[in-house]
Amino acid sequence: MSKKDAKTIAAEEQEKDDPWRSGRARWNIRQFRRGRDRRWHFPGQQPDEVVRLVVRKHKVFLLKPAMPTIGLILALVLVIWASTRQPALGGLWLALEVIISLLMLAAFGWFLWKDFLAWWLETYIITNKRIVSSRGVLQPVRQQIEINKVNQVGIDQDSLLSLLLSYGNVHLYLTGGDFIMKDVPAPQKVKDAIEGLSAEVKSTKKPEEKPPAPRDQDLTRVLEQLAKGKEVPKLQDADERYPLRHPDRVRGPRRTFGGPLRIPCDVHYASGEFTVEYIQRSRYVLYRNLALPLFFFICIPLLAIRVSQLIPATWYLVALSEVVLLLVMGFIYVNYVDDVYILTNRRIIDIQRRLIFLYEARVETEYKNIRDIKVTVSSVIERLLDIGNVYIETPGSSADIVLSTVDHPFLIQDKIYSIKGYKDRVDAVSKENASKKELQSWFAAILATLEGKWLNYGTPNLQRLDYWSAVERASEFGLRVVAMGEDTSYPDLPPGLVVRQNPPPGTVISQGGEIQVYLSRRP
Repeated sequence: MSKKDAKTIAAEEQEKDDPWRSGRARWNIRQFRRGRDRRWHFPGQQPDEVVRLVVRKHKVFLLKPAMPTIGLILALVLVIWASTRQPALGGLWLALEVIISLLMLAAFGWFLWKDFLAWWLETYIITNKRIVSSRGVLQPVRQQIEINKVNQVGIDQDSLLSLLLSYGNVHLYLTGGDFIMKDVPAPQKVKDAIEGLSAEVKSTKKPEEKPPAPRDQDLTRVLEQLAKGKEVPKLQDADERYPLRHPDRVRGPRRTFGGPLRIPCDVHYASGEFTVEYIQRSRYVLYRNLALPLFFFICIPLLAIRVSQLIPATWYLVALSEVVLLLVMGFIYVNYVDDVYILTNRRIIDIQRRLIFLYEARVETEYKNIRDIKVTVSSVIERLLDIGNVYIETPGSSADIVLSTVDHPFLIQDKIYSIKGYKDRVDAVSKENASKKELQSWFAAILATLEGKWLNYGTPNLQRLDYWSAVERASEFGLRVVAMGEDTSYPDLPPGLVVRQNPPPGTVISQGGEIQVYLSRRP
C-alpha cells in the first residue's frame, strides 16, 4: 500500500469520526447534515447517538417578514405590465423598474439575513438520548434536554390558524423544570416521537440496585426500621372530580367557565403544578346582585294587571321587560360563576371574566412572593355570615391579589399559609428520607462486609454451649466441630458442655476448617 493510499484511508476514517471538520461547521452555517450513512449528524454528537427527528418553526412564520419582498415583486410585475400598455412613458417605467428592483434586492437580502437565516438556524434536534435546541446567528445559543428527564408531553394549539395549518407549541414537563418547543409543525407527531423515545429510554434503564442485606435477620430488621421514611405530606387535588377531556393538551385547570358553554381556562401549569382548590365568591354576592332584577321581574306583571285595563298594549311592554330582566339575571349568574380564584401548589391565580368571553383579567403571584395576608370584614351581616375579603400583599411593584367577598375568609387565610409552607415541608421530608436510605446502604454494606470477614476469618466462641448447639453455631461460620475428649476439671458444670476449644475464639481460620472441642464430665 502506497503512502498516499494510507493518507486517504486515514482521512476517510477521520471524516467518519468527525464529520464537522469543515470550515462551514466551524462558522456555524450548517447545524447538521446527512452523512454517507444517510443519517443526520451534528456537532457534539455522541458515538452511539442517532438523530430521530429535526424540527424547525413552521414556514408560515416566514410569510410576514417576507411581505415587503413579495410586495415589491408584485409592484415590479405591475410596472412591467404598465410599460407594455403605455410604451410612450418608457423612461419613467425604466426608472421605476430600476428603483423597485434595487429596493426588492435590498428587502430580499435583509429578509435572508434577518429572518430566513435565523429561522434556518433555530432547530430542535431530537435524538435517542436528548433534545438539542440551538438558535442565533452571530451569538448562537444551545440548550439540551435529556430524554430520561421528560415526564409528560403536552401540545398547545390556541388559535384557529394553528389548527388549520397544523402547528403549535410542544410543552415538555421535565424533572425539575419545563421546556417549550414553540410554533413547530405537526405538534402531535413531535409529541408522539418524544413520548416514544422516553418510553424506550425508561424501558432500558437499569433498576435501582438494592443494598446488600446482612445475613443476621435481627440486623436486617433493625436497618429496615431505621431506614423507614416518613410519609411525604400531600395536598388535595381539586381537579380529581373534573374529567380530563384532552390528555394530549398542555396541563391546566380542568374546571370550565361560562356555565353550560364550558369554556376552558387559558392557564398553563408548570411541571409538577396542580390545582389545590377553586374558590368562588360567596353566594351572598349572587343573591345580592339578583335581588333587584328579581324584584322587578315579579312586580312588573302584578303592576301590569292593574294598568292593562287602562292601556291595552301594556302586555307587550311587560313581555319585553321580562325578557330583558331574564337576560340581565342570566348575565349576573354567568359573571358570578366565572369569577374564580385558583390556588395551586405553586401560585394564586385571580381570574375575572365579564360577559363570558368578551373580557378576561388575570392576576397571579407565587407563594414565595407573598409578604402578608390580611382578612377584613365589611359589615355586621358579612360577619354573621362568615364572609370577608382576603388581601394578599406582594412586595415591590407586583400586583396585590384580593379574594373579594368569599366564604370562611379566615380558613382560606390558614389554607394559603399552609400551602405556602408545603414545599418546605416536602423538601425537608424528602431530604430526610433520602439520608436514611443512603445510611441504610452504607450500614448494610459495612455489616455485610464484616459478616463476610467473620465467616472467613473469625472462630466463634463455643464455650459453655452443649455439643449440638456448638455444631449449629460453627456451621453458621462454615466450620466443623470435632469432639476430642472429655474434661473433668469443671465439676460444677453439667455434663456435655464445651469447656475448651482449639483454635481459641477469634483465631483466623478459613471456611471449612475444624474446631476441636472438649466436653465437660463429672468425675
